[in-house]
Amino acid sequence: MKRLQLFTVVAFVIFYFLSTGFAQEEKKAKEERKAKKTAEVEAVISGVGQRTVTFQYERKGKVREEVVGIDDKTYIERVSREKVTLKDLKEGDKVYLRYEPDAYTPALSVQVVGKGEVQKAGGGD
Repeated sequence: MKRLQLFTVVAFVIFYFLSTGFAQEEKKAKEERKAKKTAEVEAVISGVGQRTVTFQYERKGKVREEVVGIDDKTYIERVSREKVTLKDLKEGDKVYLRYEPDAYTPALSVQVVGKGEVQKAGGGD
């Protein structure tokens, strides 16, 4: 009987410490996700690489061009909710891109919304 009580107490203590540890890790991960700044831009694809997309967008009256990585976690779709792959993206596709600027991480999502026109990018800050 004493063994059963001891086992129950030990199991409860282990469970308690494990659950609070997991809760703290979950809270920390959630705070890290909040701290990451994501940007969403309306852009036109000006090039597609093996694992990247080059895109143009307008900011402060100038056409800017940036490159963002694409991996298997990047969600890519058309407006019709049809899921597509990187190979399906083409120069001239108008997209909404969600990514973390100033970070070397792949885009979070790409949504193709139509066709756009690739322009001559120019001007630096």
